Amino acid sequence: MDNLSAHKVAGVTTAIESVGARLIYLSPYSPAFNPIENLWSKLKAFLRSAEARTFETLHQAIVQGLEPITLAVVRSWFSHACYCT
Repeated sequence: MDNLSAHKVAGVTTAIESVGARLIYLSPYSPAFNPIENLWSKLKAFLRSAEARTFETLHQAIVQGLEPITLAVVRSWFSHACYCT
């Protein structure tokens, strides 16, 4: 998880660990090692190319832009950022 202060409020760690997950905070900030940046970069590039100008076409573009982002792609981003997946 990134270091956003909202993520560090009481109960977040407990909620995550209660479902068997482990909480690991990302380094303070390095876009190259932040898997979240890969997601937004890919989605923003797609949205720019879609040139959506209405709410409806923007919504469709977001859906289309998220379709190629599979679990395997997300895992590769975490691996690239040196986080074990």
